[in-house]
Amino acid sequence: MIRTHDSIRPIAWLWVAILALLLSAVSAWGKHNEVLCTACHNERSDDSKPYSADDLVRTQNLLCLACHDATLDVSGLNPPHVLHGREDLAGGSFTPTLLSDNLGHNIQTVDMALGLTPPGGAALDEFGCLSCHDAHDNGSYRNLKKEINGYSTAVEADGDPDFQQNVYISGMNDFCCACHEKFNRTGNGGGRRGWTRHPVGISIAAAAHADFENWSRLTTRVTQAELPSGNANDIYGAQVFCLSCHRAHASPFKDAMRWDYSDNAQGCLECHTF
Repeated sequence: MIRTHDSIRPIAWLWVAILALLLSAVSAWGKHNEVLCTACHNERSDDSKPYSADDLVRTQNLLCLACHDATLDVSGLNPPHVLHGREDLAGGSFTPTLLSDNLGHNIQTVDMALGLTPPGGAALDEFGCLSCHDAHDNGSYRNLKKEINGYSTAVEADGDPDFQQNVYISGMNDFCCACHEKFNRTGNGGGRRGWTRHPVGISIAAAAHADFENWSRLTTRVTQAELPSGNANDIYGAQVFCLSCHRAHASPFKDAMRWDYSDNAQGCLECHTF
């Protein structure tokens, strides 16, 4: 007699293993589920009450930096160090903002020049790590929030385990512009001193004023591109997006730019000729 349930069992375990692998891949870039609740929250006297944002062991930003500041991290989880890291991440580093406010997002103190008003946007009530990221694993890329400032946001990307070369697929323009609202248009904007923003969401290969031939043959680029196909080598599908010119966190250069545009046109000349 054939024992059907015994023959099915290996197949069932195979599917369980595959499902576990898929689930681990979904949350591959969020490791907060590996941290004990009491690492962030004070222990409760009443176990029936859920943990909340009111019982944190430190204020939110300091709590995040306990792992994401290289000088403080003892977690052993290899988190991205957004402060005092040995090298800048794909998103940049907040370290320069310790010296100057105009180098990017300031998560430690209120920006002396801008306060809580992002360029191209309206004043915010507060700003910090949890303005852009969720504290818990949410299934989203880098735990980026799925709603910001009243806008639904959905970023799709393939993250680099070393946090250096990410492949952005879609959604980053809308994510940034949930706060920088006036910059989310494809046309050219201008002001008394010239352009105030660059068009985004457009193909570099098809843009009339882009030097695609030059950009495409560069082996290393200051500028980056969004790749809707998800293929890092799909240069013909590459599109300009916010992070083509800016770092997500901050950089050594004004306005979180990828290069010092006040002194040279290095990044501009990768896509344009004059």
